[in-house]
Amino acid sequence: MNETKTVDISGIKFSSTTFPTQEDMELWESLTDEQRKAVEIRDVREGLASGLAEPCTMADIIAEARSARGQN
Repeated sequence: MNETKTVDISGIKFSSTTFPTQEDMELWESLTDEQRKAVEIRDVREGLASGLAEPCTMADIIAEARSARGQN
């Protein structure tokens, strides 16, 4: 029988949503495979629940990414 294992990831929060910081990368590397899978599932569920994104162009996306990195 397949058992469902509960993995507590309530305290796992990443600071960046676009480019991972060094701290985010270190946090990710410190997680177990089970924790990583749980984080991925949580993030996908949150993304699906957030609804449709506003329409934008590729130029908008690139500008936002550059802005997040402090580039012009």
